[in-house]
Amino acid sequence: MTGGANHHFRRAISGDIETVRQRLCDVLEQFNYVVLSENPIQAKRPRQKSIWVSMVLDYDVQLTIALKAISEASTLATFDYTIEQLFTKGEQQALEREAEAIIALAMATSGSAFCPSCGAKNAGAVRFCRTCGKPIARNELPSELEVLRLTANASAAQIELVLGLGLCLITLLIAVSMILFTASPKGIIFGWIVLALGELLGIFYLQLGLRRLRQSLTSSAASQEISPSTPRAISGQERAALPPPPTSITEGTTELINSSPVSSQTHSAKDTGSMQ
Repeated sequence: MTGGANHHFRRAISGDIETVRQRLCDVLEQFNYVVLSENPIQAKRPRQKSIWVSMVLDYDVQLTIALKAISEASTLATFDYTIEQLFTKGEQQALEREAEAIIALAMATSGSAFCPSCGAKNAGAVRFCRTCGKPIARNELPSELEVLRLTANASAAQIELVLGLGLCLITLLIAVSMILFTASPKGIIFGWIVLALGELLGIFYLQLGLRRLRQSLTSSAASQEISPSTPRAISGQERAALPPPPTSITEGTTELINSSPVSSQTHSAKDTGSMQ
């Protein structure tokens, strides 16, 4: 990819530089990157979707991660993104959240995994066994993945809505001025044509933005449904059927103490009678 926009930032990662390098290279594959080099780490991800429906995480991107040892137990990572285009600050934040998710997953999968097919030990966050090539199941994806997808979709929806609204307004101003202030019949017809085409294009982008925003809200609501439900409210009839609460804690405790001997004496009498 030639040209494009650049965005770089730094993050501190716990671990020595070689361990961090190995973990990051293994995790990048789970984000659809192809690792081209390990020192420095260079990865590439081709475009995932069409330009009409894509957002920043679907663009053609080249990622370079430069590592610098801060101490024996920490490493400074500089993420340098070269991407097709960056319109808003929200898209830059989406790239930063992706990097944070990569770091979180690299730190979460620091242990070793055993292949279910051949039993070989594989270090790091590999998806395929390095001995037999069979896939290794992993399900510990961090919650940052869902957050960065929502951030990227919201940013893309904002761009599409602003673009669609701007096209509608600009087309309306140009076409109305051409229709009202042009004496030539051809100019009036051309003004109507410009109005129709511009408004259609603006409505198209508005629909794209609304659909993307609705999908983001739907996925967010679906993730919230997984959380535990709130307790059910007690109706008036159910509340009336409950025993009255004691006026004080001492009174309730005294009632329990007084009721215990009675029940025990009753059981004792019954047992004695049966034995006699």
